[in-house]
Amino acid sequence: MLLLRNGRVTEVEENGLILAAFDFATYSNTSRRLEPGDRILLYTDGIVEASNSLGDLLGHDALCELLRKTIGLSSSEAADSIMSSVRRWAAKQEDDLTVLVCDYVGAADK
Repeated sequence: MLLLRNGRVTEVEENGLILAAFDFATYSNTSRRLEPGDRILLYTDGIVEASNSLGDLLGHDALCELLRKTIGLSSSEAADSIMSSVRRWAAKQEDDLTVLVCDYVGAADK
């Protein structure tokens, strides 16, 4: 998971194993306080492992930059922009490409 806050991207990562796929897997919890304006990006490994015609992977740094470029877009537009960029980068699709963009607008006043 990537967190975009005030133009800065930070990674929130746990063990990364597929949920419920392995009997031996253990999982931990993590929590982060969200602030109004935060954007969260959840993605599958096919995004960062997408390769171009030279075999270069898109990678984590490029994904962070793609997320930064979505400032000012709606969450739907951001997801479309990231997916379009990955598809332009990739010579062919060899894995699933999934992104979920969530914007935190803040808690409702009671």
